[in-house]
Amino acid sequence: MASDVRFEKLKVAPSYRVLAQSIVEQIMSGALKPGDPMPIEATLCEQFGVNRSTVREGIRLLEETGMLRRVNAKRLVISRPTTTEMGHQMERAMRLHEVTFFELWETAMVLEPKTAALAAVHLDGRDIDALQENITATERALADPVTLAKLDVEFHALIARGVHNRVLLLTREPMARLFYPAFEAVLSRLPESSARLLKAHKAIFDALRAGNAVDASTWMEKHIRDFKVGFELASLDLQSSAIAPRDVAWSE
Repeated sequence: MASDVRFEKLKVAPSYRVLAQSIVEQIMSGALKPGDPMPIEATLCEQFGVNRSTVREGIRLLEETGMLRRVNAKRLVISRPTTTEMGHQMERAMRLHEVTFFELWETAMVLEPKTAALAAVHLDGRDIDALQENITATERALADPVTLAKLDVEFHALIARGVHNRVLLLTREPMARLFYPAFEAVLSRLPESSARLLKAHKAIFDALRAGNAVDASTWMEKHIRDFKVGFELASLDLQSSAIAPRDVAWSE
């Protein structure tokens, strides 16, 4: 019977989200470009027909996503989200989806060897110098798991940046943010893994400096496989969700 039909209540997005989305659409269409100034608060209130609190909430949302940047207390300009800002957003999403270390490791096995191969072709002199500095610092930090883990994150990031491909950087950033810092727990539990890490980094660096894509990829694959071995030897549960390195749950 038609009288038995029940309709759900209409759900209307909050006004500040509608406002933010309208601005995003103007940015994506090219009507507003990076560097362009945003109209002042009073103008936005008049144009959208909303109060100041709605405008401020919409602006805050766009600042958090990196699409607006504050030049000073009163002036806002259109901005491009940085790789780091995008990485933060995707990292939060991955945490909410409770992705596991094993999923991250599988992804690293796909991305990192290919990234190393591409870097062997595209690295410039500044990239090589930065990697050399990283290797030198790593040699000095073998007894310091916290510093060593940070240098490991940096090493892989420098290789990725050396490809000079923005799509690649945006793709791997959230995976790297969750996966590599967790190796600090392995380095703390298995001191002998520090020397293995350095050996792999040196071999990868030598291949990159020589422009040898095959060797760079091969050594990177060995290195990523070694990550998994280290996790297992340290009794880290690869099927657990990826969480902050200092909060990892150990399975005995």
